[in-house]
Amino acid sequence: MDERKLHAMRREPRPEFARELHERLRRQGPAVAPARALTPRLGWSLAGGLAVALAVLCFTVPAVRVSAQAFLDLFRVRNFAAVSVDPARLEQLRAQKLDPGSLLAGGRPEVLEEPGPPRAVGSIAEASAAAGLAVRVPGRMPAGLTADTITVLGAGAVRFAVDGARLQALLETLEVRDLTVPAGLGGRPITVRTSPTVRQSFVAERRHVELVQGRSPEVELPAGLDLAQIGEIGLRVAGLDPGEARRFARSIDWHTTLVMPVPLDAASFTEVTVHGQRGLLVRSAAPAGDRDGRRRGPGRLLLWSEGDVVFALGGDLEEVDMVEMAESLR
Repeated sequence: MDERKLHAMRREPRPEFARELHERLRRQGPAVAPARALTPRLGWSLAGGLAVALAVLCFTVPAVRVSAQAFLDLFRVRNFAAVSVDPARLEQLRAQKLDPGSLLAGGRPEVLEEPGPPRAVGSIAEASAAAGLAVRVPGRMPAGLTADTITVLGAGAVRFAVDGARLQALLETLEVRDLTVPAGLGGRPITVRTSPTVRQSFVAERRHVELVQGRSPEVELPAGLDLAQIGEIGLRVAGLDPGEARRFARSIDWHTTLVMPVPLDAASFTEVTVHGQRGLLVRSAAPAGDRDGRRRGPGRLLLWSEGDVVFALGGDLEEVDMVEMAESLR
């Protein structure tokens, strides 16, 4: 499907739909007090943003189904949740020169499958064939947007292990002395596999939006772990106080939920509904940038899943337009 056909599919929404959506967003409001900055470039792409979030997730809050019969458990993204992160804790981690690699045995993951660079394709049909996925396109493109480019990123896989001693030392450095790293986590293999993802770019004179879709990433890790306990460790590393971390860790389904840390100083987040599925909308107060370096309006990132496909829609649209565009996918 070329740009002209996509543009021809544009339809103005029913007036009552826009009014209802405005009212729904107003009633929902922020899910928390202002969440600090969503980095404007926080992957307005699934391959980028979710890869970062998954890397954090895998060594701090693994979300898998425990099975006494299986050696490996499997995690698939179905839901999204956000947690506010205190910028002071981020500065503390930077001061300690801590990054994901510092907590991995050997310092780096083993690449099992290299996705290679994104590959430009000429049509939705070609993208669908390359990704093995029925790629969906928006029926409504607000703010004068028109289709620009389509790229496909190949499948990838990495394997790594958490250094349990280093993670425990990190907890002590952060004065988290009431939690212990489970013995079943340290040194045991964790594998992250991503399916091919398709990125569609839409542009207008002063707007830039990207839609990324792909099958849910898979995370395999050792069975028998207390998911809530490991989730609590990750939340404490992120700076939540003991009571809040425990309540949050016990309240979500770690089997299917991807937790995104959102710094507190420049963003907020709320839950929305897309095609009857619960999604997460993160708003950045900082201007979003684009490839030519120009600054645009505040960025927004909308994440949701349908079946085994995960969607990420990001750019500098208003919230109502963002949700309407997501609702129009066909």
